[in-house]
Amino acid sequence: MTDFRIFYVDDDPEDLDVFAETAMALGIEVIPINDPNELETALRNAPPGLKVVFLDINMPGKNGYELLKDIRKSDTLGNLPLIAFSTGHDAVTIKKSWDFGADLFIRKGDSLKYYKEIFKQVKKIHWIGFTRDPKAFVLKVSVTD
Repeated sequence: MTDFRIFYVDDDPEDLDVFAETAMALGIEVIPINDPNELETALRNAPPGLKVVFLDINMPGKNGYELLKDIRKSDTLGNLPLIAFSTGHDAVTIKKSWDFGADLFIRKGDSLKYYKEIFKQVKKIHWIGFTRDPKAFVLKVSVTD
C-alpha cells in the first residue's frame, strides 16, 4: 500500500518509541504524537496519502475518547480510520470506543512480535470505503513464541 502513514497518540514516550520503531522496521511511517492537543494540526499538515490514527485511550487530560469524538465531528478529518489502542480491554472500554466512533479496537501488547502482527493486519485492511463492523471491531491478534 503506498503512502500508508500511521499517526500514534500516546502520553507514554516509551510506548511511542517501541510502536514507532517496530512499525518503521516493517516499512510503515509513523508520526508519534505525545500531546493529544497536537493531533489535529499534525493531521492537517500531513502530506497526502492514507492516514490511520491509533489513539491511546487512557491518557491524562484529553483522553482517547475525547479525541475520537473531536475527530468524528470534524468536516475534513471525520472519515479517517481511527483505532482505539489500550491496555484495558474490558467490555466497557471496548463499548465506549465503539460508541465514540473508533473503527477498530486493538489491545496493546507486550512483545515486538505482537506489534509486528498488529501492523501486518492493519496494513492489509482496505481502509478506503471501510465500514465499521461490530462483529470484527476487536482485532484478533495472536502470536506464537
